Amino acid sequence: MNNFKIFNFEALDLPVFNEVRGKDWVSFGKDNLYPDKIIELFNTSAMNGTAINSIKDAVIGEGIVDYGEMVINPLGDSLNDLYERISLDYCLFGGYSINAIWNRGGDKVVELYHLPFEKVRSGKLNEEDNVEDYYYSSNWSNTRKYKPVRYKSFSSTDNKGENASQIYYCFDYTPGNMIYPLPAYVGALNDIQLDARISKYHNANISNGFAGGIMINMPNGEPTPDEQRALYKDLTNAFTGEDNAGRLFVSFSEGAELAPQIQAITSANDDYYTTLETRISSRILTAHRITSGRLIGVRDEGGLGNNADEIEVAYTHFVSTAIEPKQKKINKGLRGVLSFMGIDEPLSIIPSKIDFNKNIQGEI
Repeated sequence: MNNFKIFNFEALDLPVFNEVRGKDWVSFGKDNLYPDKIIELFNTSAMNGTAINSIKDAVIGEGIVDYGEMVINPLGDSLNDLYERISLDYCLFGGYSINAIWNRGGDKVVELYHLPFEKVRSGKLNEEDNVEDYYYSSNWSNTRKYKPVRYKSFSSTDNKGENASQIYYCFDYTPGNMIYPLPAYVGALNDIQLDARISKYHNANISNGFAGGIMINMPNGEPTPDEQRALYKDLTNAFTGEDNAGRLFVSFSEGAELAPQIQAITSANDDYYTTLETRISSRILTAHRITSGRLIGVRDEGGLGNNADEIEVAYTHFVSTAIEPKQKKINKGLRGVLSFMGIDEPLSIIPSKIDFNKNIQGEI
């Protein structure tokens, strides 16, 4: 009887955006849940989550000049609140969505709300390759219970009656994708997934003392299934878990031929995982256009030294290549909506204040 099972872990493939027969929206990935996978990687990879949050913090800076504290809806949300939320969505997914509500006359936007990007799906392209409708559901994994609600795509003309509540959907164009975005760091998604899995592996290695590292063979026949389960339970209770690491194992048998056979299963050494994690971190930071982990508060070997001028030059490069392009994209779309609220001036962001001499001394 073969009691071994083999588990195959697949790489994270790029999503496929397909029209599904009988559905009014376009599937965001094979199971229509690709944004949820992006969120999972954001929450489970420490390096990826830190990079995204650091970029978002640099994008929003100290807030919007002049109009930041303007209230934009009856909930009391300010323009700064909206800007922070859509900036995180944009850094995470490569796009953001806003619910804009027009007045009865259809000549002014009177309310703005942030819509979590992962909860919005695009309608199908019309004959002119434009999206006329978007759909919102609080849970796309269960659309029977959480039925998608249709919203008109943002329009300054068809905006009265039931079309007064609209969705403004902004995202980065990528070749071959006219419906949904791919995150800017898409090339490192497998490394990000690997980073999360390595963390789980090390955690399991501590929590499960054997962790596939030792095989015990009992040569005195095969016990009944109930006896096997009892033996397995006794061994795991006695020797697995971080509190049981290093405990003494004593065996008694009637002759050497009946003694348990204990065989160590060779695993990768620590140097292997150190090298692997260094490679993974490097690829994740590169995908986010971060030249050194020090720029986001992560100490790394090599890279930038303890020279304030050197770090400041690197940060200036980081801002010009990773931050300002995102600000321009976010601001351009948001300004187009705000123009219908009477704000015609360009949006300006107050940059974050950073003391580089203080940061290199570890006083952050």
